[in-house]
Amino acid sequence: MARQGHAAGEYESVAKYIDWCLSIPWRHYIKDNIDLRSAKKVMDSLHYGSEDVKSVVLEYLAMLTRKYDLGDTKYSSPVLAFVGVQGSGKTCLARAIAAALGRPFYRISLGALGHASELRGSPSENLGAEPGSIVRSIVRARCMNPVILLDEFDKVSGDEGSRKDFMAIMLELLDPEQNSTFRDWYVDYPVDLSKILFIATANRFTTISRELLDRLEFIEFNDYSFEEKTIIAKYYLFPKVLQYAGLKKEEFVIDDDVWSELTKAFGKEQGVRRLERNLQKIARGALKRITMKESTTVRVHKGNVDKYAKQALPSIERVRGIDYTLAKEPKSQTENK
Repeated sequence: MARQGHAAGEYESVAKYIDWCLSIPWRHYIKDNIDLRSAKKVMDSLHYGSEDVKSVVLEYLAMLTRKYDLGDTKYSSPVLAFVGVQGSGKTCLARAIAAALGRPFYRISLGALGHASELRGSPSENLGAEPGSIVRSIVRARCMNPVILLDEFDKVSGDEGSRKDFMAIMLELLDPEQNSTFRDWYVDYPVDLSKILFIATANRFTTISRELLDRLEFIEFNDYSFEEKTIIAKYYLFPKVLQYAGLKKEEFVIDDDVWSELTKAFGKEQGVRRLERNLQKIARGALKRITMKESTTVRVHKGNVDKYAKQALPSIERVRGIDYTLAKEPKSQTENK
Protein backbone atom coordinates (compact mmCIF):
# COMPACT_ATOMS: atom_id res chain seq x y z
CA MET A 1 0.00 0.00 0.00
CA ALA A 2 2.92 2.33 0.75
CA ARG A 3 4.38 1.60 -2.70
CA GLN A 4 1.07 2.26 -4.47
CA GLY A 5 0.49 5.53 -2.60
CA HIS A 6 -2.69 7.58 -2.25
CA ALA A 7 -3.86 6.56 -5.70
CA ALA A 8 -4.67 3.06 -4.45
CA GLY A 9 -8.38 2.45 -4.04
CA GLU A 10 -8.06 0.96 -0.55
CA TYR A 11 -5.47 3.42 0.74
CA GLU A 12 -7.81 5.47 2.93
CA SER A 13 -9.57 2.49 4.52
CA VAL A 14 -6.27 0.72 5.29
CA ALA A 15 -4.67 3.89 6.68
CA LYS A 16 -7.75 4.50 8.84
CA TYR A 17 -7.66 0.91 10.16
CA ILE A 18 -3.96 1.17 11.04
CA ASP A 19 -4.55 4.53 12.77
CA TRP A 20 -7.26 3.06 14.99
CA CYS A 21 -5.19 -0.02 15.87
CA LEU A 22 -2.17 2.10 16.81
CA SER A 23 -4.39 4.49 18.81
CA ILE A 24 -5.51 1.75 21.21
CA PRO A 25 -3.38 2.07 24.40
CA TRP A 26 -2.73 -1.68 24.46
CA ARG A 27 -0.43 -1.85 27.49
CA HIS A 28 -1.03 1.46 29.22
CA TYR A 29 -2.83 1.35 32.58
CA ILE A 30 -3.48 4.23 34.97
CA LYS A 31 -2.16 3.50 38.46
CA ASP A 32 -5.07 3.65 40.90
CA ASN A 33 -5.19 5.89 43.92
CA ILE A 34 -5.55 3.12 46.51
CA ASP A 35 -5.37 5.34 49.58
CA LEU A 36 -8.82 4.63 51.02
CA ARG A 37 -8.99 7.75 53.21
CA SER A 38 -7.98 9.99 50.33
CA ALA A 39 -10.48 8.31 47.99
CA LYS A 40 -13.30 8.80 50.52
CA LYS A 41 -12.46 12.50 50.88
CA VAL A 42 -12.57 12.96 47.11
CA MET A 43 -15.95 11.22 46.81
CA ASP A 44 -17.39 13.19 49.75
CA SER A 45 -16.22 16.48 48.22
CA LEU A 46 -17.92 15.73 44.88
CA HIS A 47 -21.04 13.88 46.00
CA TYR A 48 -23.17 14.15 49.13
CA GLY A 49 -24.70 11.08 50.76
CA SER A 50 -24.94 7.58 49.21
CA GLU A 51 -22.74 6.14 51.94
CA ASP A 52 -23.69 2.56 51.02
CA VAL A 53 -22.40 3.08 47.48
CA LYS A 54 -19.18 4.69 48.67
CA SER A 55 -18.68 1.80 51.07
CA VAL A 56 -18.85 -0.69 48.17
CA VAL A 57 -16.26 1.35 46.23
CA LEU A 58 -13.94 1.42 49.25
CA GLU A 59 -14.37 -2.35 49.61
CA TYR A 60 -13.30 -2.70 45.97
CA LEU A 61 -10.26 -0.48 46.62
CA ALA A 62 -9.34 -2.53 49.67
CA MET A 63 -9.51 -5.70 47.56
CA LEU A 64 -7.43 -4.03 44.84
CA THR A 65 -4.80 -3.02 47.40
CA ARG A 66 -4.53 -6.58 48.71
CA LYS A 67 -4.29 -8.01 45.17
CA TYR A 68 -1.48 -5.57 44.34
CA ASP A 69 0.35 -6.59 47.50
CA LEU A 70 0.03 -10.26 46.54
CA GLY A 71 1.12 -9.61 42.97
CA ASP A 72 -2.20 -10.81 41.52
CA THR A 73 -2.76 -8.97 38.24
CA LYS A 74 -5.76 -11.05 37.13
CA TYR A 75 -8.26 -9.36 39.46
CA SER A 76 -11.25 -7.99 37.51
CA SER A 77 -13.21 -4.89 38.47
CA PRO A 78 -16.78 -5.38 39.69
CA VAL A 79 -19.71 -4.16 37.59
CA LEU A 80 -21.72 -1.70 39.67
CA ALA A 81 -25.37 -1.09 38.79
CA PHE A 82 -26.90 2.13 40.13
CA VAL A 83 -30.70 1.99 40.26
CA GLY A 84 -32.79 5.00 41.21
CA VAL A 85 -35.00 7.88 40.15
CA GLN A 86 -33.79 10.59 37.80
CA GLY A 87 -31.69 13.26 39.47
CA SER A 88 -30.68 11.09 42.43
CA GLY A 89 -26.96 11.54 41.71
CA LYS A 90 -26.04 8.34 39.87
CA THR A 91 -23.93 9.99 37.16
CA CYS A 92 -22.44 12.46 39.62
CA LEU A 93 -21.26 9.65 41.90
CA ALA A 94 -19.80 7.74 38.94
CA ARG A 95 -17.70 10.81 38.11
CA ALA A 96 -16.69 11.07 41.77
CA ILE A 97 -15.57 7.43 41.77
CA ALA A 98 -13.40 8.03 38.69
CA ALA A 99 -11.86 11.11 40.34
CA ALA A 100 -11.23 9.18 43.57
CA LEU A 101 -9.45 6.41 41.64
CA GLY A 102 -7.55 8.89 39.49
CA ARG A 103 -8.87 7.29 36.30
CA PRO A 104 -10.32 8.93 33.16
CA PHE A 105 -14.13 8.95 32.96
CA TYR A 106 -16.17 8.20 29.85
CA ARG A 107 -19.95 8.11 29.47
CA ILE A 108 -21.84 6.02 26.90
CA SER A 109 -25.56 6.77 26.61
CA LEU A 110 -27.21 3.47 25.73
CA GLY A 111 -30.60 5.12 25.29
CA ALA A 112 -29.25 6.95 22.24
CA LEU A 113 -27.83 3.87 20.49
CA GLY A 114 -29.83 2.78 17.47
CA HIS A 115 -28.16 -0.57 16.81
CA ALA A 116 -26.08 -3.06 18.77
CA SER A 117 -23.20 -2.69 16.28
CA GLU A 118 -22.56 0.79 17.70
CA LEU A 119 -21.12 -0.95 20.76
CA ARG A 120 -19.10 -3.57 18.88
CA GLY A 121 -18.28 -1.66 15.69
CA SER A 122 -18.72 -2.76 12.11
CA PRO A 123 -16.38 -4.85 9.91
CA SER A 124 -13.52 -2.82 8.43
CA GLU A 125 -14.45 -3.69 4.84
CA ASN A 126 -17.79 -1.85 5.19
CA LEU A 127 -18.06 1.70 3.89
CA GLY A 128 -17.56 4.23 6.71
CA ALA A 129 -16.68 1.50 9.21
CA GLU A 130 -15.12 2.36 12.57
CA PRO A 131 -14.73 0.75 16.03
CA GLY A 132 -17.61 0.54 18.46
CA SER A 133 -18.15 2.97 21.33
CA ILE A 134 -16.29 0.72 23.81
CA VAL A 135 -13.02 0.76 21.84
CA ARG A 136 -13.47 4.46 21.05
CA SER A 137 -13.83 5.16 24.76
CA ILE A 138 -10.50 3.56 25.70
CA VAL A 139 -8.81 5.35 22.79
CA ARG A 140 -10.08 8.71 24.03
CA ALA A 141 -9.27 7.81 27.66
CA ARG A 142 -5.73 6.84 26.54
CA CYS A 143 -5.61 3.93 28.95
CA MET A 144 -6.99 0.40 29.22
CA ASN A 145 -8.64 0.87 32.63
CA PRO A 146 -10.92 3.95 32.58
CA VAL A 147 -14.24 4.23 34.39
CA ILE A 148 -16.99 3.77 31.78
CA LEU A 149 -20.55 4.75 32.59
CA LEU A 150 -23.21 2.78 30.70
CA ASP A 151 -25.99 5.29 31.12
CA GLU A 152 -29.72 4.54 30.70
CA PHE A 153 -29.08 0.83 30.72
CA ASP A 154 -32.80 0.04 30.75
CA LYS A 155 -33.56 2.10 27.61
CA VAL A 156 -31.40 0.30 25.05
CA SER A 157 -34.23 -0.51 22.64
CA GLY A 158 -37.97 -1.06 22.52
CA ASP A 159 -37.62 -3.70 19.81
CA GLU A 160 -37.40 -7.24 21.18
CA GLY A 161 -34.86 -8.47 18.62
CA SER A 162 -32.56 -5.46 19.02
CA ARG A 163 -32.75 -5.74 22.80
CA LYS A 164 -31.58 -9.36 22.65
CA ASP A 165 -28.59 -8.29 20.52
CA PHE A 166 -27.73 -5.58 23.06
CA MET A 167 -28.02 -8.01 25.96
CA ALA A 168 -25.72 -10.52 24.21
CA ILE A 169 -23.03 -7.90 23.61
CA MET A 170 -23.44 -6.54 27.13
CA LEU A 171 -22.99 -10.01 28.54
CA GLU A 172 -19.66 -10.32 26.74
CA LEU A 173 -18.65 -6.82 27.86
CA LEU A 174 -19.46 -7.26 31.54
CA ASP A 175 -18.71 -10.94 32.15
CA PRO A 176 -15.18 -11.18 33.64
CA GLU A 177 -14.81 -14.61 32.05
CA GLN A 178 -15.31 -13.14 28.56
CA ASN A 179 -14.32 -9.47 28.51
CA SER A 180 -10.56 -10.13 28.66
CA THR A 181 -10.81 -11.23 25.01
CA PHE A 182 -13.54 -8.89 23.74
CA ARG A 183 -13.46 -8.77 19.96
CA ASP A 184 -14.53 -5.55 18.27
CA TRP A 185 -15.75 -6.25 14.75
CA TYR A 186 -13.70 -3.41 13.26
CA VAL A 187 -10.39 -4.16 15.01
CA ASP A 188 -10.99 -7.93 14.72
CA TYR A 189 -8.47 -8.69 17.45
CA PRO A 190 -8.98 -9.48 21.17
CA VAL A 191 -9.05 -6.36 23.37
CA ASP A 192 -8.72 -6.78 27.14
CA LEU A 193 -11.54 -4.94 28.94
CA SER A 194 -11.19 -6.75 32.26
CA LYS A 195 -9.54 -3.82 34.07
CA ILE A 196 -12.25 -1.31 33.09
CA LEU A 197 -14.59 -0.30 35.91
CA PHE A 198 -18.04 -0.46 34.31
CA ILE A 199 -20.90 1.37 36.05
CA ALA A 200 -24.44 0.91 34.73
CA THR A 201 -27.29 3.27 35.61
CA ALA A 202 -31.02 2.79 35.19
CA ASN A 203 -34.36 3.84 36.62
CA ARG A 204 -35.45 0.20 36.64
CA PHE A 205 -34.00 -3.13 35.53
CA THR A 206 -37.13 -5.00 34.40
CA THR A 207 -36.00 -5.01 30.75
CA ILE A 208 -32.59 -6.56 31.44
CA SER A 209 -32.00 -10.28 30.82
CA ARG A 210 -31.60 -12.56 33.83
CA GLU A 211 -28.18 -13.77 32.65
CA LEU A 212 -26.91 -10.20 32.60
CA LEU A 213 -28.46 -9.33 35.96
CA ASP A 214 -26.34 -12.06 37.55
CA ARG A 215 -23.17 -10.16 36.56
CA LEU A 216 -24.25 -6.85 38.16
CA GLU A 217 -23.79 -5.64 41.71
CA PHE A 218 -26.98 -3.68 42.43
CA ILE A 219 -26.91 -0.51 44.51
CA GLU A 220 -30.20 1.30 45.06
CA PHE A 221 -30.40 5.10 45.16
CA ASN A 222 -33.25 6.43 47.26
CA ASP A 223 -34.64 9.92 46.87
CA TYR A 224 -33.12 12.59 49.11
CA SER A 225 -34.93 14.03 52.12
CA PHE A 226 -35.58 17.79 52.23
CA GLU A 227 -32.72 18.17 54.73
CA GLU A 228 -30.32 16.38 52.37
CA LYS A 229 -31.54 18.42 49.40
CA THR A 230 -30.89 21.62 51.37
CA ILE A 231 -27.29 20.59 52.04
CA ILE A 232 -26.81 19.52 48.40
CA ALA A 233 -28.29 22.78 47.11
CA LYS A 234 -26.16 24.99 49.36
CA TYR A 235 -22.79 23.25 49.26
CA TYR A 236 -22.79 21.27 45.99
CA LEU A 237 -25.21 22.84 43.51
CA PHE A 238 -24.79 26.54 44.33
CA PRO A 239 -21.03 26.68 43.51
CA LYS A 240 -21.80 25.01 40.17
CA VAL A 241 -24.60 27.51 39.55
CA LEU A 242 -22.25 30.45 40.20
CA GLN A 243 -19.76 28.97 37.75
CA TYR A 244 -22.54 28.31 35.23
CA ALA A 245 -23.66 31.95 35.31
CA GLY A 246 -20.15 33.41 35.59
CA LEU A 247 -21.07 35.15 38.86
CA LYS A 248 -18.74 35.94 41.74
CA LYS A 249 -19.65 34.98 45.30
CA GLU A 250 -20.14 38.61 46.30
CA GLU A 251 -22.41 39.32 43.31
CA PHE A 252 -25.06 36.71 44.06
CA VAL A 253 -25.77 35.88 47.71
CA ILE A 254 -28.39 33.59 49.25
CA ASP A 255 -28.83 33.97 53.00
CA ASP A 256 -28.34 30.86 55.12
CA ASP A 257 -31.82 31.06 56.67
CA VAL A 258 -33.67 30.86 53.31
CA TRP A 259 -32.05 27.74 51.86
CA SER A 260 -34.58 25.42 53.49
CA GLU A 261 -37.46 27.48 52.05
CA LEU A 262 -35.95 27.46 48.55
CA THR A 263 -35.52 23.69 48.77
CA LYS A 264 -39.15 23.23 49.82
CA ALA A 265 -40.22 25.33 46.86
CA PHE A 266 -37.87 23.85 44.25
CA GLY A 267 -37.28 20.33 45.54
CA LYS A 268 -40.75 18.77 45.54
CA GLU A 269 -39.92 16.50 42.63
CA GLN A 270 -37.74 13.41 42.97
CA GLY A 271 -34.01 13.97 42.63
CA VAL A 272 -32.21 17.33 42.53
CA ARG A 273 -32.16 18.02 38.78
CA ARG A 274 -35.14 20.40 38.86
CA LEU A 275 -33.73 22.05 41.97
CA GLU A 276 -30.49 22.85 40.14
CA ARG A 277 -32.30 24.19 37.07
CA ASN A 278 -34.38 26.58 39.14
CA LEU A 279 -31.30 27.85 40.96
CA GLN A 280 -29.77 28.45 37.53
CA LYS A 281 -32.85 30.43 36.53
CA ILE A 282 -32.53 32.68 39.57
CA ALA A 283 -28.81 33.12 38.85
CA ARG A 284 -29.54 34.18 35.25
CA GLY A 285 -32.00 36.77 36.55
CA ALA A 286 -29.36 38.08 38.94
CA LEU A 287 -26.81 38.26 36.13
CA LYS A 288 -29.26 40.24 33.98
CA ARG A 289 -29.77 42.82 36.73
CA ILE A 290 -26.03 43.17 37.28
CA THR A 291 -25.30 43.43 33.54
CA MET A 292 -27.98 46.12 33.11
CA LYS A 293 -26.40 48.11 36.00
CA GLU A 294 -29.55 47.82 38.08
CA SER A 295 -27.55 46.44 41.00
CA THR A 296 -24.02 45.40 41.89
CA THR A 297 -25.14 42.62 44.24
CA VAL A 298 -28.28 40.46 44.22
CA ARG A 299 -29.25 39.02 47.59
CA VAL A 300 -32.01 36.50 48.32
CA HIS A 301 -33.31 36.93 51.86
CA LYS A 302 -36.43 36.35 53.96
CA GLY A 303 -38.15 39.41 52.56
CA ASN A 304 -37.90 38.48 48.87
CA VAL A 305 -37.49 34.69 48.79
CA ASP A 306 -41.17 34.18 47.91
CA LYS A 307 -40.81 36.47 44.89
CA TYR A 308 -37.78 34.58 43.58
CA ALA A 309 -39.51 31.22 44.08
CA LYS A 310 -42.49 32.37 42.00
CA GLN A 311 -40.27 33.85 39.26
CA ALA A 312 -38.40 30.57 38.82
CA LEU A 313 -41.45 28.31 38.51
CA PRO A 314 -44.28 29.86 36.44
CA SER A 315 -44.08 27.25 33.67
CA ILE A 316 -44.19 24.34 36.12
CA GLU A 317 -47.20 25.84 37.90
CA ARG A 318 -49.12 26.25 34.63
CA VAL A 319 -48.30 22.85 33.14
CA ARG A 320 -48.60 20.66 36.21
CA GLY A 321 -50.98 22.61 38.39
CA ILE A 322 -48.62 22.50 41.36
CA ASP A 323 -48.68 25.29 43.96
CA TYR A 324 -45.09 26.22 44.82
CA THR A 325 -46.02 29.26 46.93
CA LEU A 326 -44.01 29.48 50.14
CA ALA A 327 -46.42 31.51 52.24
CA LYS A 328 -49.55 29.41 51.68
CA GLU A 329 -50.46 25.76 52.06
CA PRO A 330 -50.95 23.81 48.79
CA LYS A 331 -54.46 24.23 47.38
CA SER A 332 -56.99 21.45 47.70
CA GLN A 333 -58.07 19.43 44.70
CA THR A 334 -61.43 21.27 44.57
CA GLU A 335 -59.73 24.67 44.45
CA ASN A 336 -57.31 23.52 41.74
CA LYS A 337 -60.25 22.36 39.59
